[in-house]
Amino acid sequence: MEKVDIAECSFIYDVSQEANYTECYQSKVNNGKITLESCLLSLLYKPQWVTILYKLRNVLVKPFGLKATTELNATSNVQKGDKFVFFNVLERNEREILLFANDKHLEAWFSIQYDVNQDCSVVTFATVFKYHNLMGRIYFIIIKPFHYLIIRDLLSRTCNLNKKRI
Repeated sequence: MEKVDIAECSFIYDVSQEANYTECYQSKVNNGKITLESCLLSLLYKPQWVTILYKLRNVLVKPFGLKATTELNATSNVQKGDKFVFFNVLERNEREILLFANDKHLEAWFSIQYDVNQDCSVVTFATVFKYHNLMGRIYFIIIKPFHYLIIRDLLSRTCNLNKKRI
């Protein structure tokens, strides 16, 4: 996994130019069969440690009136305008999906993109945050280390899942 710049051709690029925080990681899958659906499927599974973090988050943010993260039924076959977990699907094509969530403290965009080359596939996860207020800044400072761990885990699981699908 390596940190990279957000590609200018990505759906998320324009919004990243005015964001308070951006990050983009990519990983290669040698001989893996990647599809956008296989990438989305990896998002539907949460390890126990992530579930515990979300439950703790929900308890801690409740007094501040922030939205709770709830378990929603989701399918990997989502289209523009649909809901996916707690995100809205803003854009989608064969190789990328742009997801968006908004709350009173911040806005978050998440892009999943993949490319297939002759010898490998490349999966890219980009995240962009824009704070609405001081609460958004403080909230993100607190969750940032966990966000990084979750994104690393998601990217790793996505690539490992696709290695097994050969």
